[in-house]
Amino acid sequence: MDDSDDHLVILYNEDGPIARGDPQDLLAVQETATTANDLHEALTSLKYPVTKLAVRGTLEELEDRLCSFSPKETFIFNNCDGFNGNNLAAVEVIRLIERMGFKHTGALADSIELCIDKPRSKERLMQFGIPTPHYQVFGQAGGEFHLEFPVIVKPSVEDASLGIDLGSVVCDLDSLYARVAHIIETYREPALVEEFIAGRELEVAMWGNKTIQSLPISEQDFSLIASPLEQFLTYDSKWVAGSFYFENIPARVPAQLTPKEERIVRKAAEESFRAMGLRDLGRVDIRFKDGIPYVIDVNELPDLSPDAGFWNCARAAGLTYPQMAERILLTGLKREGRLHPLDRRRSRQPADSRLRGRYPRLQPGGSGVQG
Repeated sequence: MDDSDDHLVILYNEDGPIARGDPQDLLAVQETATTANDLHEALTSLKYPVTKLAVRGTLEELEDRLCSFSPKETFIFNNCDGFNGNNLAAVEVIRLIERMGFKHTGALADSIELCIDKPRSKERLMQFGIPTPHYQVFGQAGGEFHLEFPVIVKPSVEDASLGIDLGSVVCDLDSLYARVAHIIETYREPALVEEFIAGRELEVAMWGNKTIQSLPISEQDFSLIASPLEQFLTYDSKWVAGSFYFENIPARVPAQLTPKEERIVRKAAEESFRAMGLRDLGRVDIRFKDGIPYVIDVNELPDLSPDAGFWNCARAAGLTYPQMAERILLTGLKREGRLHPLDRRRSRQPADSRLRGRYPRLQPGGSGVQG
């Protein structure tokens, strides 16, 4: 760029067949590569010098490819949320780039590991006095049970609603242990069991560091789902286009909250952002009932695709998709004291009218974009 060699690399995982889990999980796993293409198109439209770098093969192979870049002249936009089909292994990738001296957007490796490990996440939230549903972890299909039914059973170190379907919420011990056995057998990891909060589901997208800015709050609209025990986001509702739950649970932005409710929700989300050590961006998912914001997930790297929740919230704030991508980039650069010269393209709109049309602004009255 201009008189500088500074360069931007979008890092993302490009996974093939998965070794564990449900075969259909590959839909979610491979979404990261598609999102990297969207981010690349958005940032190049703003004249940033961008290279995509896929994480595949071995860490040694990745290190060899990274050696062609200078850590002093390269900034990494991290969109890597797994490695060889393993969600938790994303931590190994980030440890590598940090060890090599590269600076990057998003959380550091330790915070990523904390967010992916759901039981540890909940422990941290509880230490900070942040409400989260009571839980137990089961390493086998049996043992003492200390919670109140209904409960929801999830894999303990997965994201994107992997392993979650209508059978995840159970109301008796036999069903509980059967579901725990299914999770352990399918995902080869312990099962996280939480008390199911039958309430509203909200998403708070945020960015910043010293100062955190919350975007308009999103709510999952369950009005077409009759049973309260089916009012939650399954894998199908996020990833299987044409399925009943995908088509009938839209996200509404902004959520219809009173000023007091909004303050309560934002406070819990921002405290969670701090407690988990997030940087630059994040999304906190909340079940809201009787005025209590129960945090159910802290996403250190939320889905940034043009049909996902983070973009839905950014669009409600009046941003275009390229502006959203640039805002995340500049937030990371500012934190590292590296705004010059990569910020020279700041605030430029895409010259390509086709790109502008692809990411329209939110129209009045909310949105039905999938969360």
